[in-house]
Amino acid sequence: MKVKTFGPGLTPNKNCWLGIDQSYSGFAMTFLAEDGSYITSVKRFEDTGIRRLASVYMSTLDTLKAVEESNLIVDTCMEGYAFGSQMANMAGELGGMVKFTLFSHFQGRQGEYPLIVPPTTLKKYVTGKGQGVAKSQMLLYTFKKWHAEFTDDNAADSYALAHLVAKRCSTAVEKEVYDKMQDPKFREK
Repeated sequence: MKVKTFGPGLTPNKNCWLGIDQSYSGFAMTFLAEDGSYITSVKRFEDTGIRRLASVYMSTLDTLKAVEESNLIVDTCMEGYAFGSQMANMAGELGGMVKFTLFSHFQGRQGEYPLIVPPTTLKKYVTGKGQGVAKSQMLLYTFKKWHAEFTDDNAADSYALAHLVAKRCSTAVEKEVYDKMQDPKFREK
């Protein structure tokens, strides 16, 4: 497994929120603390098939446990599926594994059922528009909006997801997106 890390790290003893952009090309997780500190990691799993899913499960569970040694994870969020993807079945398996991992770790606590954010909704939250936004624009808008610099679009997406689930809303569009995402249909129970 190859790992890239971004951010200053989490301030200990703070509540934090988790954003996950699950992808086989770059599995990104951002933990965003209430004081704005954050840590983002992007992992590339080299196994295939069930071994890769097992690696995702074990790595994600280990990461959750490590963060909760010094911080409380308040809530979780993950990017929804891009319908029409050529690898829809693999994306479904990966998303299911992430949901299972969160369910098993957070049993009975907030975060057990992640907020599922459609890709176009995430783009609207970050850029103000949901359509016609290239991945490179997401990197630029993330930098402009939060002064967080990423060289990986999955990292930028997970960072934005953490902001969304933490209810970081400074514009009318962000508030509109956040309010829309409170519909129970975006939490699979």
